[in-house]
Amino acid sequence: MKFTAKFYETYNMCAVVDEFLKHTLDNALSLEGFRCDEQWVGWMAPYQKYSVLHQFIEFAVRGIHADQADDFDIDKSKRMYASFKEIPAAIADLRPHKLPIEEAFEHHGIDYQTFFEFLADAGKAFEDADADDIYEFMNEVWISAAYEDLMRQTVDEVFHVLFQNRELMMMFNDYVSGILSRGNWDRAEDLDRSLLAPNGTLARVRPPMWAQRAVFFRDRGKCVLCDSDVSGLVSLDNIENYDHIVPLSRWGLNDITNLQLLCVPCNQHEKRDGAAITSGRYQSWYSMDDREV
Repeated sequence: MKFTAKFYETYNMCAVVDEFLKHTLDNALSLEGFRCDEQWVGWMAPYQKYSVLHQFIEFAVRGIHADQADDFDIDKSKRMYASFKEIPAAIADLRPHKLPIEEAFEHHGIDYQTFFEFLADAGKAFEDADADDIYEFMNEVWISAAYEDLMRQTVDEVFHVLFQNRELMMMFNDYVSGILSRGNWDRAEDLDRSLLAPNGTLARVRPPMWAQRAVFFRDRGKCVLCDSDVSGLVSLDNIENYDHIVPLSRWGLNDITNLQLLCVPCNQHEKRDGAAITSGRYQSWYSMDDREV
């Protein structure tokens, strides 16, 4: 399946996700909404295409949109609008009447109710708008089909970028495993206990073919630790092992973001102590040697 990437603020949102994961203690209050109310129970289902990282990205993006709306200076925008109201070209260029979420909708070509239209339905003009109007407008946005379309596009774009970074995948799964290890599993009423191993952690589930293909091509058919070929095309001595970056024994998930390619020796020896491990080495798209053509 292909999707058309617009990359509206995508890399900024990737940076926010990275910041959250690098400084989870500093961002503990902001992250509370992701881990509260036993939401981790829903992470147990094996190999959902809308992965746990997708859920985390959605949580982060919604937070960004909420912060942007809260930070919008409506009084400053009204003054700018009044100053240039009689100069349509300036209004079209400066767009003081557009909220940040509207810029996102328009960039992606998604039809939506504008803030102007929302105010008109309430019998108000932009010049009379205040912070309460923005709050009410955003409440309508959150539940709209247009916002669902925007979130789907945005989350897909951010995931597309981040999934290529195995070190970030390890950081994310290490964060999630910490939440699971502290969870009160005995009191989790909605927990499907058939998913658990005898020791209480998640039982191993073979990755479905779509997950195997994604990880295989991301890792270029090579062991991420020793770089040996595991595709079977060059050597039949090695076969691919879809390894859990954070082991199941350490509260790792059966999630596509927690998989990597390892050869048999690395899987048996490098991970013998059960520690989370991966590599930040990646094959270049092309050689910088000018002698190669």
